[in-house]
Amino acid sequence: MYENEIDDLGTEDTEVKLEEPKPVRLTFHLIAKRNLPLGYDENDHDQVLQELNAISRIRLDRANIGKIDSFELLGPKVTNLYLQVNLIEKIENLECLKNLTFLTLADNRIRRVENLNCLPKLHFLDLSHNCVSQQNFDIDEFPQSLIILNLKGNPCCNHPDHRGRMIQELVNLRQLDELEISAKEKREVGLEASSDEEEDETEEELVSPNKKPQEKESLQSFSTEILIRSQRRMEQGLKDHHNHTAELDEIRERTHLPLSSRRPQKS
Repeated sequence: MYENEIDDLGTEDTEVKLEEPKPVRLTFHLIAKRNLPLGYDENDHDQVLQELNAISRIRLDRANIGKIDSFELLGPKVTNLYLQVNLIEKIENLECLKNLTFLTLADNRIRRVENLNCLPKLHFLDLSHNCVSQQNFDIDEFPQSLIILNLKGNPCCNHPDHRGRMIQELVNLRQLDELEISAKEKREVGLEASSDEEEDETEEELVSPNKKPQEKESLQSFSTEILIRSQRRMEQGLKDHHNHTAELDEIRERTHLPLSSRRPQKS
């Protein structure tokens, strides 16, 4: 009888059910725990808040966070916010982070693009691998300041005019869905290409499609170098702009003039 019971157990289909993770509330304590050194909780609330307000990069990835909240306690120094791989369903409560330039919400449960126009300095946005459909997609919800945007892995990317529409409406974009935007793509939607983009296109034309197989490796290296140079130019352009703004603000401070509203924050 015992042996038969063992046999029955062996033939039974066993299914291992993984429990869905439960959403975690984003609190002041969680923000501090993830971004301050051990022992932070030995300090009083005001001191912890002061330490948090000195941080420019806030990391809250992979924490099962269910809702964006509690950022009103953070200061204007925050420029980078990492919220990837969580359980977030809605973009909200970011209006207090006016100096945010980098935001990643990849691998969440977001269905609609919304509440992003309150971030006038946002240059980098990663919304890849969410649930944004064409029906819940409004280009006007993206800030015009965007330079790099990633929507890869969302249903909205399946629309045949997705790339052209994004390039046409977000005129400052240099990279979309992990692909550089070419001068040709800009011209096709009626936009003028910058001198840097024209230069990249000229360099790419030097790579002939009729090269021999043994030359493929060198061509790939050459193409990679083109992309790297383009990225470096973009980063240098942003750096030069920030430095120039800082210099102007120093002059304004010395002459008691109003400061620039786009003053960069030091990390």
